[in-house]
Amino acid sequence: MRTQDRQKLRILVILLVVLGATLLLSYRLNRPSVTAAVQIPETKPSVNPPAPTDARIRLDLIEKPEDSADIGRKNVFQYEVAPPPASTAPHKGGSAGSARPLSPAVSVPQVNQAAAPTVPMGPPPMPFKYQGYALETVPAGQMVAFVTDDSTAHHYNVGIGEVLMGRYRVTQISAISIEVEDMQFNRRQTIPLIK
Repeated sequence: MRTQDRQKLRILVILLVVLGATLLLSYRLNRPSVTAAVQIPETKPSVNPPAPTDARIRLDLIEKPEDSADIGRKNVFQYEVAPPPASTAPHKGGSAGSARPLSPAVSVPQVNQAAAPTVPMGPPPMPFKYQGYALETVPAGQMVAFVTDDSTAHHYNVGIGEVLMGRYRVTQISAISIEVEDMQFNRRQTIPLIK
């Protein structure tokens, strides 16, 4: 064999290998996926009702509401209020001892007894402690208070009229207490000196 024939044979072998690899890859990529049949188990209603401490979500109650007329009208943040007890009224034609329940057309309006008047919560207490004071000599006896913040553990040296944390203004400094005004809630609090 000549060298030219050997080169042609090598090129032929390489092309056949590339063709085989291409066919194999295309077969693997285009092969239909094998799907297994998945059976969904049939759901059966529970014989035992759930306990009050059961934290599972009951999808059967969500999917099929009992009364579709109340959809969108219920307060989802409030427990259901029990219906009032059935009222009895004397029958017109009967004696006073015989009573029958009122008809739905003459129903008594429900009063929500569970709703108590809500008292709005006051503003949170001021997070400061009055640690001590000093007298400045330059502005002739002006007092400086040493205040610590409980929530962030910061220490402040403040004078009258200064604002802390963009919200609290010091309005008065004395040897026994300081007065701080909460500008957000417009209230004042006297904080005693810690001994």
